[in-house]
Amino acid sequence: MKKLFIILFAAVALSANAQNISFQLVTGLGGAFTFGEMPAYGISAAVEPKIFINSNISAGLRFEGDVLIGGNIDTDNPTELTVGMSSRTAQLIKAEYYFTDMKARPYAGFGIGRFTQANIGTSSAGDVSLQAVNGFGVAPEVGIALGGFRISAIYNIVPGKELVEIELGDTREVAKNYLVIQMSWKMFNINF
Repeated sequence: MKKLFIILFAAVALSANAQNISFQLVTGLGGAFTFGEMPAYGISAAVEPKIFINSNISAGLRFEGDVLIGGNIDTDNPTELTVGMSSRTAQLIKAEYYFTDMKARPYAGFGIGRFTQANIGTSSAGDVSLQAVNGFGVAPEVGIALGGFRISAIYNIVPGKELVEIELGDTREVAKNYLVIQMSWKMFNINF
């Protein structure tokens, strides 16, 4: 009898909350940036399928791809130039918390998952470097949702290990950690 009561209570609670559950598909474009010895800048694109458990909490996935290009001119020797390029992908499990139910909704998010990066660097002195990184990392996010549009900043922290690392000479590389400033929009929303 006790088990039956718990099962019925759980079923009633779930059906009462089922009216608040919705599925969203969000896509976004933005800029990606690294800092350090060789700053790099580029573009970022992402897709986020997610389920809103209630109006304030969502859980889902984030698939992201980025391409960054950077360079550095030596201030002591202006004829020495270093150039780097990086391509990155991320597959994350993500959760978000929206602080209000108003039209402008600030939120915080957190993602954890797999990052893959390939960095190539070269200099005018003939130095070359190649680095491939694969591993797990985290991605804290802050943003604001304005109706169907969102603006956010995501800092991808990638401590992964190098699968391949080749260096010939003294080169600088594009940093593994990077910041994404993104504008995204809701593609569709399905309420259950």
